Amino acid sequence: MKLHSFEQYSHDLAMVAHDTWLTARVKSALTKAEPTFGLHIHVKTHGGEVLLSGMVDTHRQSEQAVDLARSVQGVIDVDTSGLRTHVFKPGSPDE
Repeated sequence: MKLHSFEQYSHDLAMVAHDTWLTARVKSALTKAEPTFGLHIHVKTHGGEVLLSGMVDTHRQSEQAVDLARSVQGVIDVDTSGLRTHVFKPGSPDE
């Protein structure tokens, strides 16, 4: 195995380990703040960027989840393109 290939492999392995650690820290922060976040919000990390997906009840909860994820040291950016909010019709019992 070439030295360059080994160095690249080591770097990639370190990045995966760091992303896994960040994912666990963000998931923990979400669950501590609001136990239902741990059940309904999925977390993936790639290169320090955290992707939040799943379903929350309100836009306020969505903002809270983003703030919590950003508060974790090492998080570079937060992508919420997969995070959805329930939409209730006016006058519905869920309002």
